Amino acid sequence: MRSVPAGSFQHLSSFPSLWVAWLDYRRGKRRRPAVADFALDADLALLHLHQALRAGHFRPSNYRVALVRDPKLRLVAAPNVGDRVLQRALLDAIGPTYERGFIHHNYAVGTGRGAHRAALAYLGWMRRLPWRMHLDISHYFASVEHERLMSLFARRLRDARTLDLLASLLAAGAEVYRHPLAEVALPELRVPPGRGLPLGGYLSHWAGGFYLDSLDHLVTRTLKPGGYLRYMDDFVLFADRPETLDVCRARIIDWLDIERGLRLKVADAPALDNRQPGVFLGFRISRGGIGPGPKALKRLRRRLRRGDDLNPAHLARSLAAFRGMWRALG
Repeated sequence: MRSVPAGSFQHLSSFPSLWVAWLDYRRGKRRRPAVADFALDADLALLHLHQALRAGHFRPSNYRVALVRDPKLRLVAAPNVGDRVLQRALLDAIGPTYERGFIHHNYAVGTGRGAHRAALAYLGWMRRLPWRMHLDISHYFASVEHERLMSLFARRLRDARTLDLLASLLAAGAEVYRHPLAEVALPELRVPPGRGLPLGGYLSHWAGGFYLDSLDHLVTRTLKPGGYLRYMDDFVLFADRPETLDVCRARIIDWLDIERGLRLKVADAPALDNRQPGVFLGFRISRGGIGPGPKALKRLRRRLRRGDDLNPAHLARSLAAFRGMWRALG
């Protein structure tokens, strides 16, 4: 696998790369107020961004932080439009080099992946093997260690300026966990310096999927339970016998602790009979097919009850989103 070419910072910080990233980012978002405002002088804003990057003066902006209930309270954050465009240009430059090494059963990051394909893969494994085990990581995004993540980037990335840019973007994102709203959403959690990816932004999502790439290879090449898939920090193992899954779980717990400083949300997760339906990524999945999960139905009922209070356009978009979700899965 080739290293990222030397001088990649020169490429990603060029005006043409930033402009292509802007065109990609704005697709489907032109009516959003922040995007429309940026578009008024996009050429000038991107020129200033290009000049700041080349001069070494660029500093990431503060994230906009908010609380959402979906259904539990979550802390979400978003960089400004210029920083999002830069993150898009950065990942366009370095992403393909790493993504070539991703296994097919990692559905979080990369072209042709996503939650719908993960749900369909879950259904396929469920029909082929009799047992499964759901595992997920406690406070995953808040627990990602920047030093470990940067060491993973540095294995193939040789451009010091690109590494410095990555470090500065990660540090800016981690400041979200020092925001006053973080204490409301995560009152029991104290995120130390040098940890944490915000829930929001291209880089956070991509890095969150990349951070566990080695786990994918451990499971599929060494543990070999029979079946496996992962979407970010939610992963499911499938096997012929429950004892196989117990052995895999023990090995995974050790690996997460030693290699990534992470722990499972439920350390003694049981093996489950695939004759019984499961819930994964908001879908209810059984051997008979895929349907809406209980939380999705609850959200839909809540929005319908509030229909008179909602903006008609907002309600129409919500209903279209729900309808599209189920159509995509047949």
